[in-house]
Amino acid sequence: MNQQEYGLYVLSLIGEEPYAQGGVTEDELYGYFQSFMPEGQVVEKVFEPLEYGETLLARIRPIYEMLDVSEFEGEAVPGYFNGGRNDATQEHIQVLGGALIEGLLRLFAADPEQSQQAARTLTNISVIEVLAPGHIAPIFTNFEAEDNLGSIIYETLTDVISAHTDFNETVEILSEAYYSIGCDYWLSYYLQWPRYRGLESTRDPLRPYAELYKLGYSVVFQPGKMLIGRR
Repeated sequence: MNQQEYGLYVLSLIGEEPYAQGGVTEDELYGYFQSFMPEGQVVEKVFEPLEYGETLLARIRPIYEMLDVSEFEGEAVPGYFNGGRNDATQEHIQVLGGALIEGLLRLFAADPEQSQQAARTLTNISVIEVLAPGHIAPIFTNFEAEDNLGSIIYETLTDVISAHTDFNETVEILSEAYYSIGCDYWLSYYLQWPRYRGLESTRDPLRPYAELYKLGYSVVFQPGKMLIGRR
C-alpha cells in the first residue's frame, strides 16, 4: 500500500474524502487522531495495514488514556491531547529529566559527526530545575532559537531523525497527524520511533519526554540547565 492508497484508507475510517483531485496530502490529515477522541475507539484500524502497526498502536494508546473523558461531554471539547491529570513528585520529574538527557546523549552518539556541539551542551547541564506551574509558558513565549545555545539540541535532534527517516514510507503521510497531537515534534518523534532505521542502540531515548508530556510538563534547555514546568 503506497502513501496515496493508505491516505484514502485512513480518510475512509472517518468518513472523509480528499479535498482536492490531486490526492491526499499530509496537511489534510492535520488533526486526524483527534477524530478518535477521547477513548481511541477503532484507532487500531489506522495501523492494521502497516508493517509495524501493532508497535505504533501500543505507543499511541496511552495518549488517549491520559485524556479526561469528562472534558468531552459538552459542546466545547479539547482540540489537542493535553496531559496533566496525574500528579508527580518533584523528584520523579527530575529523574525523568535526567533520563531524557541520558537518552539524548545515546541518540547523538549514534550520529556523532553532526551531534558534537549538542552533546557538549547536554554534558554541561548541571541543574535540572522544576518550575512552579505556569512559569514555563513565558520562557517559551520569549524563546529566540537563534540566540539560545539550547536550540542546538532541538536542531540536532531534528537533523538526526531526518537522517534516519524514509520519507517514501507509507506512514509518512501521517506526519502532520502525529505532529498535531500536541503541536510537539518531540512527542511526534517518540510516537513514530519504530520507523526510524538504525537507531536501535539508542534504546528509546525519547520515552522520558513522552512521560513528562503525559504528566503535563514541558522542557526547555538553557546553557547549563534544564527547565521543566507544567503547561
